[in-house]
Amino acid sequence: MFGRIHNMYLLVTALYLFFSCAKPVEIIIPDDPVYPIAGTATVDNKIVANYNGSGFYFATAQVIYYPNTSEVFPDISVRVSLSTNYLPQFWSIDGNSAFKLLDSSLDSSSAYAFFDSLTAISDTSGFVSPISNLSVYQTVAVRALQNKYAKILITKITVDSSNSITETTFKWVYQPDGSLTFPAK
Repeated sequence: MFGRIHNMYLLVTALYLFFSCAKPVEIIIPDDPVYPIAGTATVDNKIVANYNGSGFYFATAQVIYYPNTSEVFPDISVRVSLSTNYLPQFWSIDGNSAFKLLDSSLDSSSAYAFFDSLTAISDTSGFVSPISNLSVYQTVAVRALQNKYAKILITKITVDSSNSITETTFKWVYQPDGSLTFPAK
């Protein structure tokens, strides 16, 4: 009796496994993954391991280190300008990004009000790289790779002039379709 029950159990288990595993599992990988279009990021020029610093790549919404084996360059990197008394500057490693100062506010409430109300870039002229004399509460437009645009609000800057190291934190909004209008919140 025990042998029949045991054999029946094995047969039912085998049939269950066969039929449940026989169905193909469909894994859907989107052709164009969706990445965040807004957030906060911190970049620096600290030399770590084999990297010369970190930068931000808007297309994948991530901080990346450079140089890297995939030869992806960040849209925005930061460094200290020795010619302007160790003030930080944004620069483009590969020359494909450029920057334009849109506003310099004196306090956080004015800076956030300007940044949040900025719905579009009205003029695409005047972009430069590097952009120097960065300070907290500045809003900067970024022309990224493939002429796609972002706006950033600098919220924190730390400079260690003894080591020529800077770290910059910013709030950002990216327009992945290449238009000059930023997505609504």
